[in-house]
Parts: sequence; C-alpha cells; structure tokens
Amino acid sequence: MAARQANIELVTPPANIIVPSCPHGPALLFEQYDHSSNSFRQFFACSAFRDKRKCSFHLWVGEKTKECLKSSKVFSHKEARIRFRSFKALPKTKRYVCCTCGLLLMPSEIQDHERQGHLVKGKITLRNLKKPSFLFTPLDNNKTYAQYLFSSKTVDFLLSSIEKLAYSHVLCVGAPRIHEEIQLRRKSGGTTLTSMLLDLDERYGQFYPPSLYAKYNMFNHHFFERVGRKQLIRFLTAAGGGALLITDPPFGGMVEALSQSFLKISKIWEKILLPSSSQNNEMSIPFMWIFPYFLENRIVENMPSLSMLDYKVDYDNHNLFNNNHKQKGSPVRIFTNIPPAKFYLPLEDGYWFCKPCQRFSSKENQHCADCGTCPSKDGTTYVHCDACLRCVKPSRIHCFKCGELDVDVEDDLGTSVDEEEGDIDKESDVDLEENRDDVESDLDEGSKTESEPR
Repeated sequence: MAARQANIELVTPPANIIVPSCPHGPALLFEQYDHSSNSFRQFFACSAFRDKRKCSFHLWVGEKTKECLKSSKVFSHKEARIRFRSFKALPKTKRYVCCTCGLLLMPSEIQDHERQGHLVKGKITLRNLKKPSFLFTPLDNNKTYAQYLFSSKTVDFLLSSIEKLAYSHVLCVGAPRIHEEIQLRRKSGGTTLTSMLLDLDERYGQFYPPSLYAKYNMFNHHFFERVGRKQLIRFLTAAGGGALLITDPPFGGMVEALSQSFLKISKIWEKILLPSSSQNNEMSIPFMWIFPYFLENRIVENMPSLSMLDYKVDYDNHNLFNNNHKQKGSPVRIFTNIPPAKFYLPLEDGYWFCKPCQRFSSKENQHCADCGTCPSKDGTTYVHCDACLRCVKPSRIHCFKCGELDVDVEDDLGTSVDEEEGDIDKESDVDLEENRDDVESDLDEGSKTESEPR
C-alpha cells in the first residue's frame, strides 16, 4: 500500500517492524522526502489525526519508542451507558444535553457547561434520545470525522435499496444516521433490518449498547475495547450471507488506509461464512462506500471490484453537498461491489435506465453510441469529440492547431470559454480528479462554516 500526498507517502510497514501506538491505536507508517539530505525518511504518526494539536504522536523510524501523550479520558462504554440510564430516569424538565460536547448532563453538571459557553438544550424527550445525531454539533476535523448527515431522502433511498436487495444486517462504519434510522424503524415495526455502528465518535456510546455500537478507528482497524471486536464477530455471524457494509468516511481521509480496514472487516466476514476458503485481497462482503466522484480513481485503484453509481447523495447540513445548491447537484456518489443493475434509482428525480449499459443513469448523463457508455461523472452532459475519439466536458474545445483538447482557447483561437468550475482543466484525459481542486476547495470552505448538528 502506498499513497502519495505532497512529499509524504503512506507505506506498508515490513513484517519484522514493531508498530508503535498512540491513544488512537496503532500508528501508520509514512515516508517523507527530506530536501536537506536529498533522501527519504520514514516516521510513524497517528492514523486518525493529521493535526498535531489533536494528536502529537510522531516517531522517526530508528528512534527509541517514547511515551506518547495519553488521552485526557479513556473511553468506557460501560460508564457511558450508566450515564444514559441515569439521564433517562430523570424527569423531562431536568434532562439537559450539551450539544457542544455531545454529553447527556446530570443536573449538577449543567451550570459548568453553560459557564463555558457551550450550547445546552433542555427538556429532552425520550423521542429525542432516539435521534442522537440531531442533538450533536459537528466535530471540527474534516479529515477524521465524517460530520455531514444524509438527508432523509437519501436515507430512504439507501434503506429502500438495501431492503430490495434482501440484506438483513447492516454494518455501519460511520454512517450514524443510517444506523439511527434502522433502529427507529425496527422498534416501530417499520423494518426487519438490524444494524451495528462502528464509529470513532464516542458520543454515540451513550445511546447504544455494545451489541449496537463499538468505538472504532476506521483508519487502522482498531477497536478501543475488546468487547467491540467480539460484538462485531457476533453480528457478522448472525448476519451470514445477509450482511452489508455501508460507510461514509471523512472526505479528507486517506483512501488507502480506509481500504485496508474495510478489507480486514470483509476477511472476518468471509472467514465466518466460509471457514475453509482461501482468502484474497478483494472486497467480498457486499459493500457501499459513500464518497465524492472525483476520488473514483483512487478508490478503484485500491478496490477494483467497486463501481460508481450515478445516484447523487444528498446531505442535510452542508449546502455544497445537496442537489439544490448547484445545477450539477451533489458531488457525492455511491461506490459498490453490488452489480449496478440491481439498484433502481428514482425516476421522479430524472434517473433513467440505460439498456446498453444495464444500469440507471442521471438525467444529464446521456448514452454515447460511439463510446458505448454513459460517460458523465460530474453532473454535466458530456459531448463526443471525434478528433479525440472520446467524450469530454461540454466546456472543452479541441484545438486543431496543436491537436490538444485542453489548451488556452483565448490564446489559440482568440476566443474565451466560460468554465463553470473556474479555469479550464489542464488534464488531457477524462479523469475523475479533473474537478478535484475546485470541489475540494468548496469542501474546505464549507467545512469551516458548518454549525448545524451532525
């Protein structure tokens, strides 16, 4: 496994090396080019946090292992559940929650949180406790926590699809709102689905018992309590062939590290289902990965069995990730190893079934007979370039002076072309990372302004 990010590369540690740990589990090994010595150096760093203010662990390979800073408080699921039961026993008038900390408050704690300027809400109903994601404010690290919540429309589509595909057990790695909705519907008799949540966000540990939640780091496959792994095995054993894994990692997360964790979960499931089978590095458990379309190449490079659906995933608390913000709609898609033909996308939203491709396409994604595919990825209708023998964005113009598709049109032709996303992209191939800079800048800008609950 290797992932190039600037001059830093994520690498697989040799089998004979001892991997150190920080409070967030086993560290990851990185390789960095040192300009002063004109050589590469390797170091271990926290898998979950790239911000040293969140976790300062850093160890050069060859250095003596040092005692890293401990977390201010060690997570205890048992204590979290005791707090929940005590809170639930309080009368409604005394039930207060700190939305900033995501903590159910005892009466003696309320004033202290208010003095710190935290957002404190009162008169919490039992119904409120069934929807914890609505009580929280987002955690502020876009590379560690996936802090954007699916809209109710997206949740309905995902659960409807899962039920139509006849899966029974949904393992949510992240995706707390999917887990939340399944538990709500299950209690009301609205679904036969069952679910378990694996998430680094320990605030959810208050609301769900060990059979339904485990604190888990998806960047290094680390369970913070032994019971978490045991409960996962129990859940997957009960699921059998009816298991499905769904995840919505933070968009700034390392795809390569995430892929390795998901593959490890898949291998656990495969070993339970087929103990005598020879395991490979392919994702065998039915899988849905929610991620931006412009990272398709990176995902498929690590998981070749995945393909991208045209469905545009909508979010409640991010104006850049919903289908009302821009003409192109949300840039977030579903990557899956389930055959695309098995997903029925909503006709009322303009999706249509393409017989040649045997899959649903978005309304703007028109089939190209020359290419033999529905080529659009970014929400625009691509056009076929006869000179290049492929489909391209509608904003691109082929230059017959130099033969290039992406030249400075103003210099070559004396005309200018408006590009909705900004400057004309200089990449020569129809690569899904061609819009990445523009969209990622939107993501970063949006993440700084969000204040609604996750």
